[in-house]
Amino acid sequence: MSSLLRVQKQESDLSRRVLSPLVEELDEDAENKPPTLQEFLPVYGKENVDDIEESNEEHDDSLNNNNLQENGFLDADEENVSDDEEYFTEESLSIHTDPDDYDTDLEIDTESLLNPKTIDHDTTGKTKYIKKCFDLGINPVSYFVKNLENKELKLRFHGLGAESVKAISFPLETNTNIEIVNLEGNGIDSTGARCLCRVLRENLFLTEVVLSENKIGTEGAISICQFLKSNRNLLKVDMTANEIGDPAGQSFYEVLKENQTLKELILANNRLEETSARFLKDGIQENDRLEILDLSWNHFKTKGAVAIAEGLQENVGLKKFRFQMAGLAKAGSEAMMKALKHNRTLKELDISFNRIPVEGATFLASGLKENDVLQQLKVGNNPFESEGAMVILESVDANENSAIKYLDFSKMLVKAEFATIEDKLREQRNVKIKHEGILPEMHPKNGTYARLSAFRRDPIETFKKYAEFSGVNLHDVFNGGHRLRLDANEFKDLIKGSGIDIPDQQLTVLIRTLDVDGFVNYNRILDENGSEPPFSPDSRSSSAVSFASDKSERTVPSARRRTSSTDAGLSTDSGTKPKSARDKPKKKEKKKKK
Repeated sequence: MSSLLRVQKQESDLSRRVLSPLVEELDEDAENKPPTLQEFLPVYGKENVDDIEESNEEHDDSLNNNNLQENGFLDADEENVSDDEEYFTEESLSIHTDPDDYDTDLEIDTESLLNPKTIDHDTTGKTKYIKKCFDLGINPVSYFVKNLENKELKLRFHGLGAESVKAISFPLETNTNIEIVNLEGNGIDSTGARCLCRVLRENLFLTEVVLSENKIGTEGAISICQFLKSNRNLLKVDMTANEIGDPAGQSFYEVLKENQTLKELILANNRLEETSARFLKDGIQENDRLEILDLSWNHFKTKGAVAIAEGLQENVGLKKFRFQMAGLAKAGSEAMMKALKHNRTLKELDISFNRIPVEGATFLASGLKENDVLQQLKVGNNPFESEGAMVILESVDANENSAIKYLDFSKMLVKAEFATIEDKLREQRNVKIKHEGILPEMHPKNGTYARLSAFRRDPIETFKKYAEFSGVNLHDVFNGGHRLRLDANEFKDLIKGSGIDIPDQQLTVLIRTLDVDGFVNYNRILDENGSEPPFSPDSRSSSAVSFASDKSERTVPSARRRTSSTDAGLSTDSGTKPKSARDKPKKKEKKKKK
């Protein structure tokens, strides 16, 4: 209806302009007066003007009679519409909004105009990432784009490089889906670390960041720590093997002191030394929120290890502490004893590879007698051997309130008495214990405990001596159509069937030494230098060791080294040559005759 009224008003205005009364008397400024009717309609007379007035009156009557269609437009024939009416139509008065009707060189993004929310609220960051890759002149990583909507993003060993790290940092700043980011092994340097700092600052949804096996370095680690201090959403940060040096120790102390949410911090296999140890000691003492800390395989040495163990004494939050290859030794073991007595939260402790002597094992045992919280203790690969293992196990057995459920004595042979207590703890407390096996009381080929220790230090060479003593040629054993890779049971059957007299415990140690992906690669036994290609029937090397034949020309290298008293069980008389297979049966015949 409103459009109809506009058309009606326009026509009325036109009529008033065209049919205005004539001016009878012209004044002197006639040139400036508006034109007369004769000038507009020079061919029309008075009759024509009357016809126009009648036409307008009829048109008004038609409007008063409501001669309208239901849709509000006039129901008039095309032949009854005047030129003026045809010009002033609703279509001619509307505003044109079709972009195609404009002649412009601007590119109009129809998608962004019609659906602005799809662009402005891109929670994954795909648009930002692709645009940034285009700006940097690099190819987008398709795997990264496909996984931007997942909870966990794994980009392990993708070789991203500095530019790619910069590109992925932009979408990660605003991504609301990803909670775990794993960028292990991508060569991220200090520059890439600074790019990731923006992610740690802006993204409030990340809970876990893994940056292990990169090249962040000391400078990059310090940059990351600046943002970790105030971060309130990250629960785990892993910076294993990143060449982080000692100057970063103070920054990690500030993180431990100020961060309120971090639960797990992994700094293993870096270059932290004694200065860092002193800072970390204070950080461990003041922090009561961190639950897992890994400082293994750094450069602390004994003084640094003692400092960190002292920090552990006053800690009230840690539940798991990994401290492998830290140089505890005797002094560090004494400090760790005090930590075991005073700490009330620590449940898992790993101090393997720490040069702990028998005296150090005694210190640890003293701490375990009073501890009722620790559940797992790993002390394998330490030089306290069976004596220290026995002392530790006896302390656990004597402590009725002990919570120990797992003991790890990897690479250690234990005494028979140890096995008795082990069975008791397994049955009564369900304690699981790992070790290399039971130390036999006496073996005719070993003679002394020192000889058994030598076997663990060099099981392959000692096994060769067993073969010599038994008069067995190892080339005959392993070159009889057997496969190069055997499983443990097949290898045991092969050795036992060959007649080599070796204790079961030592055979087990040998199998573990030769293990490669679950199979026994016996080529290392046949290879004297440990560097030759796998042995085959058609490729016998002149450097291979022969034990039974050609004795006059070659002497087994291992035989020349048998000068100590501990090898007396394997030597024959005062000579250095082994007994051959041909001499052994003759010796038995002589005994029978006697």
